[in-house]
Amino acid sequence: MLHKTRPHSIHQAWSALKTAKGFLLDWDGCCAIGNRIVPEAADFLRQHQNRTAIVSNNSTHTVGDFLSLLADEGIDMREDQVVLAGVEALNQAALSGSEPALVLGDPRMRALARSLGIEMVQQDAGLVVLLRDTRFSYRRLERAVNAIRNGARLIVANPDTTHPTGQGRLMPETGALLAAIRACVDVPSGAMDVIGKPSPHLFRKGCKALGTEHADTVMIGDNPLTDVRGASALGMRACLVDSPPGDFFRRLDQILKTA
Repeated sequence: MLHKTRPHSIHQAWSALKTAKGFLLDWDGCCAIGNRIVPEAADFLRQHQNRTAIVSNNSTHTVGDFLSLLADEGIDMREDQVVLAGVEALNQAALSGSEPALVLGDPRMRALARSLGIEMVQQDAGLVVLLRDTRFSYRRLERAVNAIRNGARLIVANPDTTHPTGQGRLMPETGALLAAIRACVDVPSGAMDVIGKPSPHLFRKGCKALGTEHADTVMIGDNPLTDVRGASALGMRACLVDSPPGDFFRRLDQILKTA
C-alpha cells in the first residue's frame, strides 16, 4: 500500500515504485525480524544496494554491526547508506561540545559515545541521551528526571514504544522509557530533540547518501506513524509493508521486473 498525503490506487503505487530513483528501507519488521534478515529482503538489497539506504530507529547497534550482518548476506553497502537513530543521537550529543552527558543505553552504544568524545557522567549532567536501555532501572530513571528537572536538555533516539521480535512478542523500545521520564517530570518541547522517525533527520540523511531528491525516493516501512508520516511530511512517497515481509518483497520484485 502506497501512502503520500492521501490514499493512492494500486496503479499509482506501482508507478511510484517503478520510477523511484532511490529506496529508504526500515529495518525491524521490514528487512528483519528479531535482527535476522528476511531472505527476500536480502535478495532485494543485493539487487538494489546502490540505490538503497537503511533508515532505522534502531538504537542498540552501531553502523559497523549492520555492515557486518549485511556482508554476511553478500550485501555490500557503504557506511553512509546505514542511518541509525541511536548513532545519530550520539552524533548530535557530540556536536553539543563539552557538555557532560548522562547516556542511557546499551554498553556498546556507551562505548561509541566515549569514542565520539562525549564526557559521560552519572550526576550533574547538562545533557541526557536516551537510547533503548535494556538495563534501565529505578536508579537510572531517578538520575534522568533530576538532571532534566535541573535544566538538562534531552536527546531521544526515537519515539517508538515497542518493536516486533521473531517470537511474536513485543520488545519495549526507547519511547516506553521516555514515557516513564515524562510521567515524572515536565520536558519542555524546546528542551527535547527527537532524532528518529518520524522526525526528518534520518530521511534527509538517507536521501543525501543516495544523492536523490525526496520526491524521487520511496520510503518502505511497516509503521504508518513513523515511516509513512515522516516521509509524507517531506513530500516523499511511502510504501507500507502491510503483509509478511517475505510476501511483500516478492511482490515488490515482480513490480520492479516489469518496470
